[in-house]
Amino acid sequence: MNLDAATSEVSRHQLLPLLRSLLHPHRKQHGIPGLRAEAPERVLYGRTPKQRPLELQAPSSILPSSPPRPSPGWPLGRPLPAAVIAGAPAGAGMVRLVSALGLVMFSVALLILSLISYVSIKKDFLQGGGPRYGQGGGARVYMLHAGFRLVPFLNDALRSHGPNTGGHSRTTALGHLHPPPETCSQLALKYLDPAFVPLGSALTEDLLNSSKWSFNHSAFVQQRQEMAQYVDVPQNFSLLRGAVRVGQLMHYDYSSHKYVYSIGENFHSLLPEAPPLPHRTQRRCAVIGNSGILTGSKCGTQIDAFDFVFRCNFAPTEVFKKDVGRRTNMTTFNPSILEKYYNNLLTVQDRNNFFLSLKRLDGAILWIPAFFFHTSATVTRTLVDFFVEHRGKLKVKLAWPGNIMQYVNSYWKTKHLSPKRLSTGILMYTLASSVCEQIHLYGFWPFGWDPNTGKELPYHYYDKKGTKFTTRWQESHQLPAEFKLLYQMHTDGLIKLSLSHCA
Repeated sequence: MNLDAATSEVSRHQLLPLLRSLLHPHRKQHGIPGLRAEAPERVLYGRTPKQRPLELQAPSSILPSSPPRPSPGWPLGRPLPAAVIAGAPAGAGMVRLVSALGLVMFSVALLILSLISYVSIKKDFLQGGGPRYGQGGGARVYMLHAGFRLVPFLNDALRSHGPNTGGHSRTTALGHLHPPPETCSQLALKYLDPAFVPLGSALTEDLLNSSKWSFNHSAFVQQRQEMAQYVDVPQNFSLLRGAVRVGQLMHYDYSSHKYVYSIGENFHSLLPEAPPLPHRTQRRCAVIGNSGILTGSKCGTQIDAFDFVFRCNFAPTEVFKKDVGRRTNMTTFNPSILEKYYNNLLTVQDRNNFFLSLKRLDGAILWIPAFFFHTSATVTRTLVDFFVEHRGKLKVKLAWPGNIMQYVNSYWKTKHLSPKRLSTGILMYTLASSVCEQIHLYGFWPFGWDPNTGKELPYHYYDKKGTKFTTRWQESHQLPAEFKLLYQMHTDGLIKLSLSHCA
């Protein structure tokens, strides 16, 4: 509308500079948002060289906030025109208001989540007793990753107290101070699960007196007999050529029953005629996990001294032999490894690298769980074709388990351990129990800090330097609950769980 119609008390040459000062008090510009003129004009002390009709358009995005202040020279006591008040900008005020509301909402949401976590943990404390279990029977573990990060902070704090701390810090051979194991253990385990708290002092004592462990042979034999009631390892260790026919359909352990794999001629030709298990019982066995706790452990010589060594997921050893040893009598090979580390054998270089990796395992058992997930079907066919192509050139013994996991899961459920999927380490211990007289575990530590030094650890010992600890395994596994169960078995003398560094 025309400004003369908007107000009869203000002439056009007085209104224009007023609008400029109200809309943009800190900027000098030729155009005024909301005003449309026929041509840009320069305003000199409130006067225009030529009076032209102007139109006022209030932008729809600007809403009135506080009443505008009159410019200098406006007659005192005279009210501002309605058109001026309606066009006053409030963008800055709205931005501040929205920012304040967003901050308040975020703070409230964070407070609610914190209260939920606190109440849930306190509930377990008040109910007392042993560990709490969820609907699936698995132990409830509160994996607060921030708890891991407190250990380096505590380490720095103890360093600041110096050597005169009444025995609460100690000096290593390198001269570096670090907190005693009980400080790290009790603090970090407290943040994992209330049921872990009593474990701290016991873990500390074991780290300081690891040589005092004694083997309970009768308890181990009893557990092996209990396992045998659920899992017939020799019968289910691998599919056998005489028990499977070409064209037979295989289902998957962890996929819908609608997915099947058809046994082809090449696959059938790779099946062993008898289970490739040791023909006699092994006296002392080692099961090697892939935890970052093995980094710098110098346990390689000790591991190589065992009669039979189980490893997990085709883990590399050559570069890390000082810490993990080189001996391998059996290792698992998930088909997904082919995709993750060998580019699905798409290039000649990838195929050569895979061949050389297998060549180092001559005489060892390669245990390939091809029927865990239907998503590995394509990779399994690629793997089968590779082995057929190199038949006779490799001396590795192939084992292709069928649906063994339904039996393994049934046993561990009796120990209140029923995650979505058991770890490979627990699976290897189950297999080792049927052929070994005594079992030692290395590299079974699912936490992001070293209980010996308090330093941060990678998830795997072979991860690249600088790789941060990951907790993505929580989607499928219950590693802290598994560790707690294994540690109880260690305390009872069934297994030897090695967590300290070797000499």
